[in-house]
Amino acid sequence: MLRPEFEESISENVPLAPMTTLGIGGPARYFAEVTTTGALIAGVEWAKSRSAPLFVLGGGSNIVVADSGFPGLVLRINICGVETRIDGDHIVVEAGAGEEWDRLVAHCVANNWAGFECLSGIPGRVGATPIQNVGAHGQDTSETLTSVEALELSSGRLINLSASECEFGYRTSRFKTRDRDRFVITRATYSLAAGGEAAVRYPELQRYLADRDVEVPTLSDVRQAVLTLRSRKAMVIDPSDIDSRSVGSFFVNPTVTGEEFERINHRANRFIDGTESMPAFPAPDGRVKLSA
Repeated sequence: MLRPEFEESISENVPLAPMTTLGIGGPARYFAEVTTTGALIAGVEWAKSRSAPLFVLGGGSNIVVADSGFPGLVLRINICGVETRIDGDHIVVEAGAGEEWDRLVAHCVANNWAGFECLSGIPGRVGATPIQNVGAHGQDTSETLTSVEALELSSGRLINLSASECEFGYRTSRFKTRDRDRFVITRATYSLAAGGEAAVRYPELQRYLADRDVEVPTLSDVRQAVLTLRSRKAMVIDPSDIDSRSVGSFFVNPTVTGEEFERINHRANRFIDGTESMPAFPAPDGRVKLSA
C-alpha cells in the first residue's frame, strides 16, 4: 500500500550534479530523500506501481550522471544514526547507510577504536562500504564488518546478512556480483578493537611514519598520515581543489599465484638494477597482489 506521506516528499526535475563529486549531469525526473527504512520501502513501491526506473544514490562519489539526467525515481539514502555497545574488548558500531563514512572513521579514531584508521579520507557513505569491500593502505572493511541489514527490492523484505554471507573478496562482494541490484544496504555493523593497535602494513604508510620517527603510531597518527598521503594525490574531496573531483581508481591491483609471481618477478629483474624490487604484497590463499 502506497504511503501518502511519501508522495508528498517527492520533488520533480531535481538537479543531480550538486549531489555528485564530479558535479556534472542532468536532473532526476522524480527525487526523494529517504531517512527511514519505511520511506525507502515506500519509494520502491512507488516506482514499481508506475513502472518507473529506480536509482538509489548515496554520497555520489562513484557515479557519472548523463546530461539528460535520470528518467525515473532517484532515492537518496539519508538513513543516519550511530549506536555503539561494548562487547568484551571490542566496540560494536552500528551505523545507518546514510552516515558519511569519513565522519564515522573520525569518530571511531577519536574514541581510540581500532579498525578504520587506514580508511580515512574515503568519500561516500556507510552503505557503500560492504558493496565495494572498501579498502585502502592495507585495511579492508571486511576485517571489521560483522553484518548488514538490507532491503531486498523484489520482495520488500528487510533481511540481515552476516559477514560470511556477504561473500567478500578484493574490492568486491555478492552485492557487486551475483546479487547486483538485488539489495539496498540500510545499516551496517562493525566490531572495532577498543584501544587496539593501529594497522601499519602498507609500505608507503610505513615509510611516511618512519621518516618522521613515529615508532609507535597512535590511531590518530595513522589517520593524519593517511589523510596527508591521500591529499598529495588529490584523493581527499576538497571543493577548492578541482583535481579532487574524481570517481576514484578505475582499476584494482591484480592478484596472481605464487608461481606466476616468480615468473613475472624474474622478467622484471631484467629491467631493474637490483637496488629496487617489484612491489608485491601477500594475498589470501597463497596468492600475491601486484601493483597496477
